[in-house]
Amino acid sequence: MPKYRLLTEDELKELEGIFINFLAAKSITADEWEKIKKKDKDKMRELLEEFSDVVFEKTLSNVRLLEKRTPSKILFFIPDDEGIELLGLEVQGDAGIDFTKEFTTDDILALFDENNDTEVNFVMGKKPYFEDRKKEIFDLMQSGAMISQNDEFLNFFRQLKETYG
Repeated sequence: MPKYRLLTEDELKELEGIFINFLAAKSITADEWEKIKKKDKDKMRELLEEFSDVVFEKTLSNVRLLEKRTPSKILFFIPDDEGIELLGLEVQGDAGIDFTKEFTTDDILALFDENNDTEVNFVMGKKPYFEDRKKEIFDLMQSGAMISQNDEFLNFFRQLKETYG
């Protein structure tokens, strides 16, 4: 049983070259892999589980920022060595903005306009890890958070918090 989950068929296709190297490191040739797939489903599953865990372990160890969006919320999860920091915005009322669609920083700034009837709340927190760091990041991803490289956007949110929070 994999520690995280089996990679999907599409994910495996994207990682085909890496998977071939994984099999080669185990001295499994292309012909042997074809035989395993046809005749030894347990061994095939075992290898796919092991490869999936290797991929997830490597990916999760490198995650520095996660982002989760709903129509009315945008949340950033910032994992470090001790725990996960949360910073985000929640909008209540008709803001004319949907965080799951395209928007600009100006659209967000407009939420703080005095003439705007929308209620905007900062969502913040920090929690220590209760389990393994990678497992908690994986769980966030399973709940809809995506790995992000959007440091500029996170910094914009930090500035918003300093200005309006």
